[in-house]
Amino acid sequence: MSYRVIFDEAVGEVPPSAIDLDRLIARQRRRLRLRRLGVVGAAAVAVGAIAIGAAVTGGHPRTAPAVAPSPTVRVPPPGQNQTFTRTDHAIFEAMSRVAPGLEWIRQDRAWEGSGVWNSGASTSGYTPDGYGGQGRVRVGDSVGYFTVGIPLDPQPRHPCPPKQAGKASCTIRTGPGGEMIRTGSARNPDLMFKRSPTGFTVIRSVSVRRADGLEIQVQIVGEDEDPPLTEGQMVALALDPAVVEVAADPLRGDKRARRQLIDSWVLAAIQRQNPGVTGAEGKGPVFTANDLGAGWSDRGAENRNTTDTYWGYGRVMVKRVAGLLSVDIRRGDAVPAGELGCGEPDPTRTCEAGAGPRGERWRTTTIRRDGATVERQIEVRRSDGTWLRVTLASNVKGEFPMTRARQLGIALDPTVTLPGS
Repeated sequence: MSYRVIFDEAVGEVPPSAIDLDRLIARQRRRLRLRRLGVVGAAAVAVGAIAIGAAVTGGHPRTAPAVAPSPTVRVPPPGQNQTFTRTDHAIFEAMSRVAPGLEWIRQDRAWEGSGVWNSGASTSGYTPDGYGGQGRVRVGDSVGYFTVGIPLDPQPRHPCPPKQAGKASCTIRTGPGGEMIRTGSARNPDLMFKRSPTGFTVIRSVSVRRADGLEIQVQIVGEDEDPPLTEGQMVALALDPAVVEVAADPLRGDKRARRQLIDSWVLAAIQRQNPGVTGAEGKGPVFTANDLGAGWSDRGAENRNTTDTYWGYGRVMVKRVAGLLSVDIRRGDAVPAGELGCGEPDPTRTCEAGAGPRGERWRTTTIRRDGATVERQIEVRRSDGTWLRVTLASNVKGEFPMTRARQLGIALDPTVTLPGS
């Protein structure tokens, strides 16, 4: 879908929203002080479903000794269009060391092109907040669901509840490098897998907290009372130097996580400038309000999101007026040449140029078509050479969901930027 086609789908008015905007906005406040991609993962199993969480970090880099790759690494078959990251490969390598007999197997009822190992970033609000991976594994006749998570802000660890500690279902000990190792297990009715001869399944979990704050979480959910990984193997995996090394920056090289991080900064700026803004979905005069980030996308122009470029768009709505907004950021060789001047007068557009509070140059261009205002572009060139454009399409009546000043506020917001490479 081309840029022009997208904006030709300009939107109309909508009925009032029933969404609790105060709760929505409060929930979507994000950490804008992130300086680099990082970690937080979680995995949870519930009756009828298995869900994992995953993440992105800010914070100080951590170091670990380099690890020579094993020549016997067993890598699960990737799914359609799936590319494994360095963190995925580190987990596969460590698994090959601690459980050499393990096999990666497809989940029940999975479609043919699905991945055996699924991983990536999850989000808190819109912000990526961790790495998580999950896959089905087998050792001999034992089968289970294996997950790894690496939290950005690990929750405080409390002592094991006396009842669990008394049954040895929760233990805390110190690892060889001073790590705090917490292990746990639980026996549950087999309501999900329906394959346990005893009618019960066992879940084992391990979390390893290093002195530098990094935490790695590992879990195995057995499909019967004999999970395919032992507690010792799971601890060894969490302590494996290859896993520790990538855990310092687990989403490195994950292009989707990088885009999600920039999305979060953009959406936060939109909300700051437009309290009460929501997303809008559908076409034509009738719209349904939705979460601001639910419809934010780069669909049709995915190749615009690289180390030095970003592009995202979505329909936004303020006070029953909706329009299509896009944000384009470029640096380096991708920055358009030329100064941000207005040039010769043109009857189809109006132009205004000025300077921002941090030495930026900006230009606002309002485009008219058939006598109606249909598009407003604000371009900014920052002192570091970064170029940014925020474009807003009006509805069919020529109404914009936000004022020029609010749109300019988004364009001048220093948090709307590209992270380091």
